[in-house]
Amino acid sequence: MKFNEIEHDQWPDLKPYLDTCLLPFTGLRGFEDPAQTTLALEQLRDALEAIEIPYKGRVVTYPAVHYMTGLDVMEQLNAISLQLKHAGFRYVIVLTIHTAAEQWKAEHMDLLLAVDMQDWTSQSKDIKSRISEQVQQLWKQGD
Repeated sequence: MKFNEIEHDQWPDLKPYLDTCLLPFTGLRGFEDPAQTTLALEQLRDALEAIEIPYKGRVVTYPAVHYMTGLDVMEQLNAISLQLKHAGFRYVIVLTIHTAAEQWKAEHMDLLLAVDMQDWTSQSKDIKSRISEQVQQLWKQGD
């Protein structure tokens, strides 16, 4: 479910069920031409569907963080994750196509998924399965 599909007066009733925030991160640097930017956004959309579709009743997708400028983007994502938890989410999942992010460690991101989109065409079923396993493991650990 997307953040803008939730009416203000519905949130208190839905909050116990929608306990997971999905925070997309594109990893653009601003040097991309329009075609490269379009490709990156399409790839991120495809990766997001691996969580959005099967877990629609539990996950809320928030607006994406698109750009990184060389400043510590991991700290920025960690701070956003903390604020999202203060807003009422129990779990925050950051999903990105920026593969270097898989090395990041941050205390307020409950799960960081860095999807290598070069393998997506040939291995999308396996990648989606791994994403699903990791999300379910997160929830099992938290219960």
